[in-house]
Amino acid sequence: MAESPQRQRGGKLTPMLAQYLELKSQHPDAVLLFRMGDFYETFFEDAELLSRVAGVTLTSRDARSEHPVPLAGVPYHALDTYLHRLLGHGLTVAICEQVEDPALAKGLVKREVVEIISPGTATAPELLGEASSVYCLAYLPATAAPAAQARKASKATTAQKARGTTVAGWALLDASTGEFRCGQEEVALRDLCERYPVREVIIGENTAAEDLRQWRKALPELVINPVSATWFHPAFAARTLQDHFQVKQLTAFGLAEEDRSAAVAAAGALLRYLGSLNLARPAQVATLRFAAREDRLLLDEETLRNLEVFRTFRGETKTGTLVHHVDTTCTAMGRRLLERRLAEPLTEIAELKRWHEGVAAAITARDWRTELRGILDEIGDLDRLAARAASGRIGPAQLVRLGRSLTAVVRFGAAVLADGRGGHPLCDWATELPDLAAVASGIAEGLQDEAPAKLRQGGVMRPGVDNELDQCRNIAADTKGFLAGLQNQERAATGISTLKIGYNKVFGYYFEVTNKHLDKVPEHYVQKQTLVNACRYHTDQLKEAEDKILAAEERAEELEKRLYTELVAAVGEKVAEIYAASRLCASSDLLLAFATLAEQRNYCQPECDDGLGLHILQGRHPVIEQLLDSDFIPNDTLFDGEQNQLLLLTGPNMGGKSTYLRQVALIVLLAQAGSFVPATSARVGVADRIFTRVGASDNLARGESTFYTEMSETAHILHQMSRRSLVVLDEIGRGTSTYDGLSLAWAITEYLVDSRGPRPRTVFATHYHELTELEASLAGLINLKMAVREWEGKIIFLHAVKAGRSDKSYGIHVARLAGIPAAVLRRAEVILSQLTLADRRGGLGSGTELDPGTASAPAGGASLAADTDLAREVRKAGVGLGGQQLSLFSDGERDALDALRDLDLDRISPVDAFMWLVKIRSQLPDK
Repeated sequence: MAESPQRQRGGKLTPMLAQYLELKSQHPDAVLLFRMGDFYETFFEDAELLSRVAGVTLTSRDARSEHPVPLAGVPYHALDTYLHRLLGHGLTVAICEQVEDPALAKGLVKREVVEIISPGTATAPELLGEASSVYCLAYLPATAAPAAQARKASKATTAQKARGTTVAGWALLDASTGEFRCGQEEVALRDLCERYPVREVIIGENTAAEDLRQWRKALPELVINPVSATWFHPAFAARTLQDHFQVKQLTAFGLAEEDRSAAVAAAGALLRYLGSLNLARPAQVATLRFAAREDRLLLDEETLRNLEVFRTFRGETKTGTLVHHVDTTCTAMGRRLLERRLAEPLTEIAELKRWHEGVAAAITARDWRTELRGILDEIGDLDRLAARAASGRIGPAQLVRLGRSLTAVVRFGAAVLADGRGGHPLCDWATELPDLAAVASGIAEGLQDEAPAKLRQGGVMRPGVDNELDQCRNIAADTKGFLAGLQNQERAATGISTLKIGYNKVFGYYFEVTNKHLDKVPEHYVQKQTLVNACRYHTDQLKEAEDKILAAEERAEELEKRLYTELVAAVGEKVAEIYAASRLCASSDLLLAFATLAEQRNYCQPECDDGLGLHILQGRHPVIEQLLDSDFIPNDTLFDGEQNQLLLLTGPNMGGKSTYLRQVALIVLLAQAGSFVPATSARVGVADRIFTRVGASDNLARGESTFYTEMSETAHILHQMSRRSLVVLDEIGRGTSTYDGLSLAWAITEYLVDSRGPRPRTVFATHYHELTELEASLAGLINLKMAVREWEGKIIFLHAVKAGRSDKSYGIHVARLAGIPAAVLRRAEVILSQLTLADRRGGLGSGTELDPGTASAPAGGASLAADTDLAREVRKAGVGLGGQQLSLFSDGERDALDALRDLDLDRISPVDAFMWLVKIRSQLPDK
């Protein structure tokens, strides 16, 4: 607080505010919601924050005093609405409840913080929204890796050693489902947050201030919380994990090896953090999985963004994303598995073959597939329901939903096996399903079919569950029936026809008599309350009935609460089995969804192998073909890893180059996710990584220009790529001057096909048409072009990929389509024709000017002239201005090419041909 309440209020402090401040001091970084009757109240700075963020009216306590206390509150029944707003602003909230009955309290009601909720650890369905995972991430930067990990750095790649880094440790935990996994690799925080739906990040408080500042700038939508560095200590973290899972070693989780201490540190810190918020052991966390690097295809931040896997370039998460257009899953668990597969596709060939064959079999068995998907539609979110049961925070209606879902799981397993499809993945998974019939029947037999959302609403347990509960309910019901008869009896005895029995919490049951009949009230009636138009009375008989009802209802409430708690605990003990069933149902759901997708979209079964080939016939973009009003133009992609190792793609703007690039990458991604792919046939040599460098962008927050960002992303690719990688490049070198850009693009092309390097499969789209000349000298480089047709002065984009090269970009045509003024377009055409003519005459020389009079000159009448110094450098280097691009070929080389084009091969004799070659060779400069 800026100023202590004691000083604000002249040294006086009410007991309630003292209690509030004591609890607030224990949770200074959280907004404390302090329960007072039917409201959650906040005071001082928290009240001002709640008012500003959640739109709550700000008032004050003791408004007439010299130092009023800011006050803002929300109704307890609307808590979820306001929690959603607070968490959405990245705030952590502490829920403080009354933990004793106010009617029984002596003095101030005792209160305690019962739960702390942060943006990444919410578990209530109302706070989660969609089925997607909600992760809290623990990140241990490579520079902070434990000493034991540093000693293992000898295993790092050459590039890693050159940069002096080791691996970073990370852990992900979805508190709403209990999913918990960890790993370690050379990975940036931004990459992890793009790969997974992270809402909150925790790091050690000893993290460098500059790193923290940069992360918060780069990831403004995330909450990044520094926590105790001790939590990240490997030994302390290992002990945290061992205590939670009740094991002596971490061998069962794949974390016994010393060189995995970075992953252990992150996982232990994250579990400790969740425990500190829950104020108890997070029982929903039943297992931990180590994600081995070699088990998955890695996609970095740029690739996920460029391929629009989860978000479009505009940040949208629905239409336009890959996950949205390929999702046909029936369950929340299947949807989350789809997201994980798209973020981390498979690399094991046997597993991929199993999935693809399973999808193929499910396509042909349409009736079987339809029946199974119908059952899956009845299964709720097993993970989230089980997690809430394990933590004891599940409501009766949710528990009923869990019971019905488990019943559907049992039916699903039986339906899979009943068809007799032995060997199908679904049959294997069905035989592994835990027997949860007893849990399902226990819930169904214990709870009412239409149980209320909250336990306090009553009427939760079925009749017959407990004899005493039934007796209490019967007493209350019978007594209420007695009261109805008593009302009629008293009307007859008193002659007051309007007499009625009522009830409120303050006065209990009463007889109400209007003023008109007060003279008829018997003497044994005892007045309890006077109203404007009536009076209320009680009698010994009425009081006896009231006591009987209230005692029965109170006892029934106690019994129902105990029985329900016992049922929830019994279900929570089966959380590991429910999680196992959830994983198997998720896999089944995803496989059947892939089959449905393939049938609906005419996808083909890919063949995955350990070769370096990539043969795609009539491939299509899985998203764009769904967004087009017309038919999508399919194209082939043929890699063999040797002769066809780098596909150099040229063609006009808007011709479809970027679509083709992404299409190739997305088909590989889908194939390795286990799905069929949009093509007529596909053979995919399994990739270990997919890299993309697409489009122009900058990062002003980090002080990085467009060109720097382009080169940084390209450098990352060149350092990390391997022989098995797929590299997709678009317009390398376009963010700087023509000389610099072309030189870099040229050198990068040579590096990618260099026999001494990794030589990854690469698709490189460029407007530097000079690079197409490299096909003759670089083994493995193949020229492709986007086909166009020029007709009656117009350009028609055919969107078809053909062998060969383009010599035009049709930039002026595209500028016309974009609405550039006609005068600018006419002037550009004149400049283009003069540049082309000058190039054909041997290059722009010193003093050469473009004619400003043939079209509207630029403002001020200035003309475009070749820079004298630049022209000298051009002539010295043997480089002229060619068309729209510079050329790296000298005048003699260009003359030789022109002579070759003019050579009449049909008439020349062998001797003349030899002499012609001698002559041409003499004109070419020596290397």
